[in-house]
Amino acid sequence: MSPAEVGRDDERYDSIPAQNAWRTAWESNKGAALILISEAFGSSSDAIVRFLQQGGHGMHPFQVIFARMITTLLLSGLYMWWTKVPDPFGHPSVRHWLALRAVFGFSGLFCLYYSVHYLPLAEATVFRFLVPIVTAWACSVFLGQTFTRKELIAGLIALVGVVMIAHPSSIFGSTDDIKTTDIEKVAPAQRIFAIFTSVLGVFGAAGAYTTIRVIGNRAHALVSVSYFAMLGTVGSTVALLVIPGIGFKMPHGAREWVLLSLLGIFGFGLQFLLTAGLQLDRSSKATSMMYTQVLFALSFDWAIWGVLPGGWSLIGGAIVIASTLWSALQKTQPNAGQISKAKEADEESALLGEQQDGVAEVVRRGSVSA
Repeated sequence: MSPAEVGRDDERYDSIPAQNAWRTAWESNKGAALILISEAFGSSSDAIVRFLQQGGHGMHPFQVIFARMITTLLLSGLYMWWTKVPDPFGHPSVRHWLALRAVFGFSGLFCLYYSVHYLPLAEATVFRFLVPIVTAWACSVFLGQTFTRKELIAGLIALVGVVMIAHPSSIFGSTDDIKTTDIEKVAPAQRIFAIFTSVLGVFGAAGAYTTIRVIGNRAHALVSVSYFAMLGTVGSTVALLVIPGIGFKMPHGAREWVLLSLLGIFGFGLQFLLTAGLQLDRSSKATSMMYTQVLFALSFDWAIWGVLPGGWSLIGGAIVIASTLWSALQKTQPNAGQISKAKEADEESALLGEQQDGVAEVVRRGSVSA
């Protein structure tokens, strides 16, 4: 063998450990990476919603919901058909829970889309991190699960953060909290009402995830998404046809058509990638990735609208994120055996804990009423 051939063999052998190292790093962080991408999709969807609602002729939240939900419904149905998901309409024993999950989810989504018209994306995003704590409380009230003292403390601290974000003038005096270069002027009353709507949306989302806990592994994750998308499509259509003064508005130009299409695709991507990521990794590392959505939202706020939250909003947002992240990291992480048995994951399972098979068993025995 010539010296040149020996050199080539050495280079090939040196490249194998490097390739193995990259592969090992990817396999170790694949779940977290998918969650990170899903959060980018989620923030992109929110930015599109805000842009469409604040555009030249402004689309109503119901029309934006219709555009997202009908795309999500079609993509979910196609994926379930392609992968031959069993019971695509859900087992009869859980269909009423799936319908209730859809009602709660629809109300939470409408409140979110309404609030982003008057609030910067970063502020509207922060309120979502209240969902795990409210869900834990709801499960303790309606399902008899334990609501720990740490969760209660985290919830009270987060409530202080919410008050700081709202910074009502009766408490904080007159402030000009939003740092902006080009943004539609929002009246203080509109801002307060938008924050109130965001809080209502938190309870809607918490109701959805509480029912998801009841459903547990008795329905595929995308069956739950399909019910949600179906109700969102039908409900928004009825609202647009029945409520006076709304109606459908045809998109203006190719840009709005493209944005509406991307809204549905990103919405489905958020659901799919987050579910896949949480199936692969339910550790605190994966949980932390969910909080990167605030960074994406801040980036969109500045890049598109020239908006940065002021002092009170930044402090309040940091308090909310820190308290909920602290609460999430206190939860006992599942062992490898538990993870291998978990077939499905919903988009908040990293924050809410493992799917509650025990809750599903209680429901089957009739101890929990609808």
